[in-house]
Amino acid sequence: MTSATGISDHTASCGGTCPASVRGSAGFTLVELMVAMLIIGIASAALVLTMPDSQDRPARVAERLAARAVAARDLAIISGRPVRLTADETGLTATISAQNGWQAPQDTALARAALPGGLTLSADPAGPVEFDATGLATPARLVISGAGAAAAVTIDAGGGVRAGPA
Repeated sequence: MTSATGISDHTASCGGTCPASVRGSAGFTLVELMVAMLIIGIASAALVLTMPDSQDRPARVAERLAARAVAARDLAIISGRPVRLTADETGLTATISAQNGWQAPQDTALARAALPGGLTLSADPAGPVEFDATGLATPARLVISGAGAAAAVTIDAGGGVRAGPA
């Protein structure tokens, strides 16, 4: 225990001439400080490396468009109505079959997906990709290009959707 003067009972009992092991530690050693700084440095480096960059690269956009295609396929299966994805140079639009023609789905997650500036989208073959009520699809390949790179979303006849290199 420490007294009001700041001297511990052990130190007072030996007249202030106690060995270091009895007196206790008054601070951190240089090694402890260096280890703490090393841990902070490693944690900072890991944080910086895992932070997303501010640019929308084609591969990242392809993954987002693939997720939209999967959502469109799932909507077609759940609703029992065909869903179309129409690609143009600036983005991807989803529509669902209704009694009075094709209309935008009520789900805002399938709202028009506009591409970030500098990226373009092309479909091969041209025309909409349609998912029927069973999840089968019109095969297509959507290519996102720009910023010196390209990526693709491939939709097969079975309704499978994959994002990958162009």
